Amino acid sequence: MTRPLMVLTLGFFALALTACGGANLPAALGSNEVSGGLTASSNKDAGPQDMTAEERMVLEQTNQARAKARTCGDQSFAAAGPLTWNGYLAKSARAHSQDMASKSYFSHVGPDGSTLVTRNEAAGYGSWQELGENIAAGYAIAAVVQGWIDSPSHCKTLMDPKYKELGAGYIYQQGAQYGTYWTQEFGTR
Repeated sequence: MTRPLMVLTLGFFALALTACGGANLPAALGSNEVSGGLTASSNKDAGPQDMTAEERMVLEQTNQARAKARTCGDQSFAAAGPLTWNGYLAKSARAHSQDMASKSYFSHVGPDGSTLVTRNEAAGYGSWQELGENIAAGYAIAAVVQGWIDSPSHCKTLMDPKYKELGAGYIYQQGAQYGTYWTQEFGTR
């Protein structure tokens, strides 16, 4: 079961965050760590390396956050190595952000039953060992990574040293419930 962990109202913007994956997250928070991908693909390339300015900002700010030791809720993390961009994870993240915006929902599970596993595998991210996901909605471009850092469960996913690759997706859709939709897909192969 997934649900938003926090909903804040600031002026006319509603902000929402939810995390999936990460180390030792309680099930009540919507944690869904997945290990041991079963796909037969041996494709280990990083896929297309194109990034929007917003996606580049998410990668850079995420790596800046990982470069410092921090406490996420009740768990301390040493500094973690930087994540490398993965175009397959980005394809999955972009598609999930677009789907949430187009269909007016906010969840790790799509209306069609898609999950971070099925979306990432369909995008070409095969032979994975670990997957995790953070999503956010309603956040301004400059505030989304800090929002994930300020939320213990998102921070745990972001700081988890088992993740080595990242793809991000950002969609702004006028008239959509939250306006902005963000997805971070974390992986290790």
